[in-house]
Amino acid sequence: MAKKIIGKIIDGLLPPKKISIDERTLRNAGVGVLILDERWDRLFTSIEKTPPIIKAEGAIRACLDEKTRLHMENNMNQAERQVKLNRIAELADIIANGGNESALSELEECEARARELGERELLIEQKGYELDAEIKKGNIALLEIAIAYLYRSMKKSQTRVAELDTQIEGMRNTLKNSIDERATLGESINDTYNFLHGLLGAKQIESIDIHYTLD
Repeated sequence: MAKKIIGKIIDGLLPPKKISIDERTLRNAGVGVLILDERWDRLFTSIEKTPPIIKAEGAIRACLDEKTRLHMENNMNQAERQVKLNRIAELADIIANGGNESALSELEECEARARELGERELLIEQKGYELDAEIKKGNIALLEIAIAYLYRSMKKSQTRVAELDTQIEGMRNTLKNSIDERATLGESINDTYNFLHGLLGAKQIESIDIHYTLD
């Protein structure tokens, strides 16, 4: 099941021009399972995940869930197997001391069940190795999908940043021109008013101010 799940990632979700991620690079960088990494969660608080990323995450999560299920099953099996082994030891003593036929029958049943549980434990261990391999494969596939998307996103953001820089520069120039114009007009107003005030006097200027409603 794990191979089938991860296979969907490899076959259907990877970008056409995919890059190659070396597993050793991830290991050396201390990168574990991406969906369990807090940095991965923080990255996508401001960036929306694409459907391929969500599907790839889901496939890895399915493998992790299967590992958890197998681990729980194995714990229960080991506990039951230990009970059977303890009972086998007890029954062996009973039989050695002249036990009855029922003790022998129970011993055979316990031995059969213990063997069955032991074989299941080995099978679960093997499945665990296979799931680990599939999770690693899915992890790399998820990263390749994400990198292709994130670089496209960064390129789009760079274009928008350039547009905003142009707008800001335009607004900066407009603001500078407005400040210069305001200063010029303010100086003109002061010069004109001072000239008229000096020419006509305060009393005359007051009445003219009122007539022209000049603040």
